[in-house]
Amino acid sequence: MPITSIGDMAQHMMMSRRNTEVRNNLDRLAYELSSGRKSDVAQSLKGDFNLLAGVERELTVLQGYEVATTDAEFFTDVGQAVLQQVQDTAGGLGRDLFSAVNSGLSASVNSVSQNAANDFDAIVNALNTRAGDRTVFAGTATDGAALISSQDMMTQLSAAVLGLTTVADVVAAVDDYFMSPGGGFETNAYLGSNTDLAPFRLSDNEVANFDVRADDPEIREAMRDSALAAMAIDPGLGFDLEQKKDLIAVAGERLLLDQDALIETRADVGFNQERIDSAVTNNAAQRSALLMTQSDLLGVDETEVAGQLQAVQVQLEMVYTITARLSQLTLANYVR
Repeated sequence: MPITSIGDMAQHMMMSRRNTEVRNNLDRLAYELSSGRKSDVAQSLKGDFNLLAGVERELTVLQGYEVATTDAEFFTDVGQAVLQQVQDTAGGLGRDLFSAVNSGLSASVNSVSQNAANDFDAIVNALNTRAGDRTVFAGTATDGAALISSQDMMTQLSAAVLGLTTVADVVAAVDDYFMSPGGGFETNAYLGSNTDLAPFRLSDNEVANFDVRADDPEIREAMRDSALAAMAIDPGLGFDLEQKKDLIAVAGERLLLDQDALIETRADVGFNQERIDSAVTNNAAQRSALLMTQSDLLGVDETEVAGQLQAVQVQLEMVYTITARLSQLTLANYVR
């Protein structure tokens, strides 16, 4: 019976190759266990990367939409807060004007007219608010102020009413300044664009609008009537108490009537805020689903890998043990 033997050098090479193979498996499994990802994606996907590429593309797109929705959310929240401030200021001033008229006191009338000037200034400043580096109520002209200062507007209004002697004439002049096409407000006071801001893209098939500008009629009316009340104590008019009361009564009634239009504008913004919130939720759900698919394609079963790693560790220990024992098998040791 023939006996086949393996030479020492061949045996050494065989054990060395086995040692390398086991150590490579150990390194691979250790990487997969620590990273949670397969070490050879091509083999796992059988060379078909189409699904993985599609998933990763969609994740990149959703990342862009996440930036867009965050921007839209911030911008519309700022706009809504300003509109609430304008509405609250105008409504509060309207009630104060009626109280002053009912009191009939000169001090109250003069005081509320001065307060109207302060409220007008607050409204104008609010409408020049910026969200980050963009002006909110200037349409597409987001790089500059939407309005000139309230002081400059009051100066223009004082010039427009100079020499007028009746309340009706002053009301008509202020109306003309703020509301007439090509009037003082459009030509000198509003600095923004006549084009609405482009819609915010929230997803592949959904957008949200913010199309409120400082030259919208309902906002002009709030400014007009606040300024009208402030005109009662304009020194160029020289109105007596009764004329002042008549003027602030007109302004007060209008300010309270303005509330409905401002509420409607805020409701439109609120509708778009809801669209943004819904898009944020939907995009987050879609992203979670895609991440799960990506994990299925690239991830490993950590329990299974841990078991394989333990088995390979045992194999490596056996290789070391066998190698150590073979290194001790010599003829000299045998014949002792």
